[in-house]
Amino acid sequence: MKHMPNYDLTYLTIDSLSEGVGSSQITPLIRKLSLEGLKIRLISFEKFLPSTELQDSLITSGVDWTYRPFGHRGIFGGTSRLIDMRRLILPTNLIHARSDIPTAAAISKGHDKVLWDVRSLWADQKVIINDSYVDKTLYKVYRKLEDFSANNSLGMSTLTKAVVPILEARNRALPKFRTVVATSVDTDLFVNQKNPPETFKALFSGTYNKFYDLEISRLFMDRLRKRISVETHWARPFESETNHLEVGETKVFLSTQKDMADLIPLYNFGISICKIDSGPSLKASMPTKIAEFLACGRPIVVNRGLGDMDELIDKFDIGVIIDGNLNSLDESVDKLIELISDKNTSDRCRFVAENYFSMDNGVRNYLDIYSRMLNN
Repeated sequence: MKHMPNYDLTYLTIDSLSEGVGSSQITPLIRKLSLEGLKIRLISFEKFLPSTELQDSLITSGVDWTYRPFGHRGIFGGTSRLIDMRRLILPTNLIHARSDIPTAAAISKGHDKVLWDVRSLWADQKVIINDSYVDKTLYKVYRKLEDFSANNSLGMSTLTKAVVPILEARNRALPKFRTVVATSVDTDLFVNQKNPPETFKALFSGTYNKFYDLEISRLFMDRLRKRISVETHWARPFESETNHLEVGETKVFLSTQKDMADLIPLYNFGISICKIDSGPSLKASMPTKIAEFLACGRPIVVNRGLGDMDELIDKFDIGVIIDGNLNSLDESVDKLIELISDKNTSDRCRFVAENYFSMDNGVRNYLDIYSRMLNN
């Protein structure tokens, strides 16, 4: 006897909801999707025991949340999570699978309506961030997982437009239904603050792993300090494995993602410079901190080739692009000072946040692709 679906949507992720993207992206998205009337089952893997507050908030939103311990890292841990997640999937109309392992779990369970939420080029980024012999050796295995997801999913969402040609070139096929949902920010929570501090202050926010170029960041800040007096702070997440960035920060303090909406307006600009030689994964990336700074009306300093930021900065004049050439750092410093001094910068930043990075826009895009997939 065929089981009737218990849920409109099952959302699968191996990200912990208590930290990082789980806190900033997944939890608010699930709440907003639930408000649209969807009956949602959420499955995640947690590195720490979730707080009662987080559990209660999802229960209040009507979300059926099942979480499992994250377990070990590496290939064996990943395989264990895939098997465990596959076992936990119940009858559902549609599966939204965040990244390759959840997608493989859903497809191998026999579901034909799976949205492969690419988010980043997971295999490439894993090799860069971990920089381990094991991950480099297993890269071909990781890529096969990506190809399996690309070839067997019905739908696909990416963080950027720029990554789509890369996915087309390196996989046998791509899903029929596609959408772009950039890193999202709640523009009701992160609001435009038009009066930045008079004393120039720079904020490094969130995690800075090996995907980021802290050496170029340090050199840029050194050049900036030669021109103006600027305080440099790092809002360090609890899960960070390092205590200092060594970019000239004068203050380091612990913070959570919930703190960022109040913190960012206290600064003039943010920095999110990734390594230019990160290969294809650079085109797939869009750090959360970028959307949060723009939503608060603050310009951002980024590297060339990061997601769709080249196009957005060139078109809307909302930040500075570092091209990796040390001889051009002084020009970049001049540009940042100009942006900070321009009273219209905050409105331009906010416009881009509302039109390109809004959580509400992301929800609408997801609801649209869900509908197209279900009516296929």
